[in-house]
Amino acid sequence: MAVTSLNRLPDYEVPPVIEVVCGLQFAPLEGFLATAFGLLWQRVKEDYPACEQQAPLAQIIERFGELATEEPRIELSSAPPLPRMFFVHQTPCWLLQVQSDRFLHNWRKQQETDVYPHFPEVFKRFWSAWERFRRFCRDDKVGTPQINQLEVTYINHIVQGEGWDGVATIGHVFPDVEWRTQRSFLPTPESATWKLSFLMPGLSGRLHVSVRHALRRRDMKPVLLCELTARGVPRSLDDDAIREWFQQGREWIVRGFADLTHERIQKEFWKRKNV
Repeated sequence: MAVTSLNRLPDYEVPPVIEVVCGLQFAPLEGFLATAFGLLWQRVKEDYPACEQQAPLAQIIERFGELATEEPRIELSSAPPLPRMFFVHQTPCWLLQVQSDRFLHNWRKQQETDVYPHFPEVFKRFWSAWERFRRFCRDDKVGTPQINQLEVTYINHIVQGEGWDGVATIGHVFPDVEWRTQRSFLPTPESATWKLSFLMPGLSGRLHVSVRHALRRRDMKPVLLCELTARGVPRSLDDDAIREWFQQGREWIVRGFADLTHERIQKEFWKRKNV
């Protein structure tokens, strides 16, 4: 799987990214019962002292030779579904998410002063936590994760005023979106959502992109919420191939975001370092 030279990826002094997630999906671990969450927390509690229960995520599998969808796969079971647990790090920007068939690790911006540590640090922490989880699975005999999907997600907030001042001017940031102002009937849209998907090389995955008009929770300021997710699986599931896939997924997200956004916005508001 060829990956372009990563040292020339677009880079920004003030990137709009507010969250990055690396994750693996696998067949449900047969030995992963409700008690496993407590046993796992005992292992990670020193670093992740807070714990929160969340609804589980459904499995999503990228299929090829058909139209791209992100519909979850629904599986019927006589047993009640286990939750997804959040284990929150001492530094709350870092978050570990675990359920019986998912493992995810997040960096998320919690305060205005939080600075994005960049992907190498995000991935290093993710991989370290993943190795720790695999040891737990082996030592506590909950099963061996049989990986069926990998994913990496970047979430960006582009605040109103950063090159756009309303839904009709989204095209100033995303040039492929254009709202014709001269219309005989329709007013300016109240809100908008834009979705795209792209095949990655060798059918190793898809890049999903969504842009929607939203309100930022902490101050209710309008933002363009741009989410990019690379999801798929390499042909080999050895550790080297998995790590390489994540680098490819990251590259597709970063280069894809640069392709989709206006160069002027990149330079003026996000201070792009290289073009």
